[in-house]
Amino acid sequence: MHRMESIYTPTILDKSTGTGKAEFIKIMEEFPKAFVSDHFKHQKKELLKTYHPHKQLTDSQLEALYQEWQKDLNVDKEGVWVWYPWLQKMVHLLPKDEFIALRTSRNQHKITPAEQKQLIEKRVGIIGLSVGHAVALTLATERGVGHLKLADFDTIDLSNLNRIKTGVFNIGINKSVVTAREIAEIDPFIVIECYTEGLTNENIQDFLTGGGKLDLLIDECDGLDIKIKVRLAARTLCIPVIMETSDRGMMDVERFDLEPKRPILHGLAEELNPDKLGQLTMEQKIPIVLKLTDAFKGSLRGRASLLEIGQTIGTWPQLASAVALGGAVVTDACRRIFLGQFTESGRFYVDMESIVCNQHKEVAEDIKQAIAPIYMKEAMAMVENHRAKHTNGVTPSKAAIEEMVTAACQAPSTGNDQPWKWVYQDGLLYLLHDVARSDSFGDYKFIASDITFGGAAENLILKAYKLGYKVYLETFPEGEKSRLIAIFSFFGENGNDPAIEKVKQPDLVNQIFHRSTNRNPTKNERLSQEIKEELNACVIAFEGAKHFFFDDEDSKRGLGSIIGGCDRIRLLNKDGHKDFVTREMRWTPKHAEETRDGIDIRTLCLAPAEIAALMLMKDPGVASLLHKIDGGKGLIDITIKSVMDSAGIGMITMSGGLGRKNFFDGGRVMENFWLKATELNLDIHPLISPFYLFPRISRGQGEGLDPLEKEKIERLKKNFQDITKIQDNCAKIFMYKIGKTTSIPTKALRLPLTETLFWGEHTNVINV
Repeated sequence: MHRMESIYTPTILDKSTGTGKAEFIKIMEEFPKAFVSDHFKHQKKELLKTYHPHKQLTDSQLEALYQEWQKDLNVDKEGVWVWYPWLQKMVHLLPKDEFIALRTSRNQHKITPAEQKQLIEKRVGIIGLSVGHAVALTLATERGVGHLKLADFDTIDLSNLNRIKTGVFNIGINKSVVTAREIAEIDPFIVIECYTEGLTNENIQDFLTGGGKLDLLIDECDGLDIKIKVRLAARTLCIPVIMETSDRGMMDVERFDLEPKRPILHGLAEELNPDKLGQLTMEQKIPIVLKLTDAFKGSLRGRASLLEIGQTIGTWPQLASAVALGGAVVTDACRRIFLGQFTESGRFYVDMESIVCNQHKEVAEDIKQAIAPIYMKEAMAMVENHRAKHTNGVTPSKAAIEEMVTAACQAPSTGNDQPWKWVYQDGLLYLLHDVARSDSFGDYKFIASDITFGGAAENLILKAYKLGYKVYLETFPEGEKSRLIAIFSFFGENGNDPAIEKVKQPDLVNQIFHRSTNRNPTKNERLSQEIKEELNACVIAFEGAKHFFFDDEDSKRGLGSIIGGCDRIRLLNKDGHKDFVTREMRWTPKHAEETRDGIDIRTLCLAPAEIAALMLMKDPGVASLLHKIDGGKGLIDITIKSVMDSAGIGMITMSGGLGRKNFFDGGRVMENFWLKATELNLDIHPLISPFYLFPRISRGQGEGLDPLEKEKIERLKKNFQDITKIQDNCAKIFMYKIGKTTSIPTKALRLPLTETLFWGEHTNVINV
């Protein structure tokens, strides 16, 4: 650092002494073009005016008082001359006591003269001179301190000038030096020490106690390890600590002077090891920062911005207005602490958005008419017209039906919504669509539900065969607009109707209760050709089914980007976000146990930072803002990483059109394939959002999407076609990543049969 760039202390000269006069002459000779400001007379007259507050002195009266004072005096030698070397300016000022008295005269009586004398003796340390710059200047301007210690290793950048009130000529100069200079330009009598290396393990003790113990510490630094270490030291020394975050005016006050055993950061950081914090990555630090700052109570835009760090922004954003407010709030708290007027510890908010806000209530949005669930009465009415169909079949026992339906209900469903209701009556088993359970942004044109029903049917048929029954399956007996999806008739071993379902791989029944979604990280190890052929064979065994598999790096990266892009669109879409937060996710284990549906957050297998981000995105306001700024791209990165670590990405399609029956049949293929993968000790993680969003373009002209979302999906859809060569004229059933993990997944829970299976009046079972 250039010597001049490190100077922050002005030289105070007394020209009434020989030494002071000689130094003055030397400086003026060395800097002949230096600016000299001599408004001493103006200051003295203003001071004399304060001596007569009860009088309205005229200009002539004030001039007379001044002339009386300066009679027989050499005014040039009165007061002090202050040299600011970084400005090359010499200023003539009142002597220290008079200067302070006049400069603080407008503080009275919000601050009494006696209180002002107390404040002048206080020593304050500030670490971090971005927000700390505003704090230091406000504290000094109010003259609430007599001695300041400033610590920051960083220099002024142009990007700092959105919140640090300083000039462009200070770019590249240490922040603590810039702050010290600006304070000295306001008041050269405030003692300032700068720690331009910042606060370190080596200088913490000197910062807190050197030359006299601090009366208060203000923490505005970014380093987690230093935050903890300096608090531990401050607590030992009984020094109170204040921290302000510039978001919702949140301020922490820790009165270690009154509570020497108080847990640091209100008990949120007691278990943290500061020596290890400095070694953490930014990703590892995020959950800790969220916890320490209670970020979920932060401002809407603050929370959304947190998710964009490392994506569209490089660091935590701050505004000049919030920083200025922080300077004011901290200064006010310091003054009242020093004067014994404020003795509490705690976390406080001065939230301007809630204090100064629109008073009118927002008009509630239109609430979508809820679809009624299927109960016993409705279910029986739906199947009434089909009871006579069972003529030559057999009638399975109640226990056998329960086993078959239990197996059927192990099929996967989008968001684990389990959109089925079952009715057993007179030897027939009916599958009904309980639309109330699946009505969502993700179930466009019932594609997701129909695939689910096909998977359930495949499980049921496999289980029936295991129990000694053959099954005749009739799908959509009343057409595709009906909620009656399928009717299952049962036959004994001698059933020879060619329409009876053929079981292709009966041993797969043993995998029904083992099959699950495994979102744990997989190993990036390619599948053997033999395994690929086995998986492919169980798909193409079904008429019209095709299997695609991509395990080269370029394809995986491209598909990961497409899948992540679709996940992002779906999560930031207003309806998609609402479904995800309120319909799909179970945010606590207790909630998952109570509902026995939805996705238990534990099954997502996310890193702590990813869970923290997801929790922030729960707020519809955060999602809306991210949508508005085209944010949330971190979701894409997470998906790409997950896909790249897998053995590959696969897809199942069905030829034969886009009718509901084709998606139903595709669901059977999907379940058969998934059971086979389970048998081969392979883990499957569905990544199916593209197959639920693309139809909104190809079949719905962008239904449910805004123009920007539509444009993005069209682009992603084209990229998908370029990679896979799969066109629109087939039913896209299933997309997944595959691999081997080292962790056993947490299985999704299922609803009890008492809520999903109804017994007809002729089955000798009492319906509740």
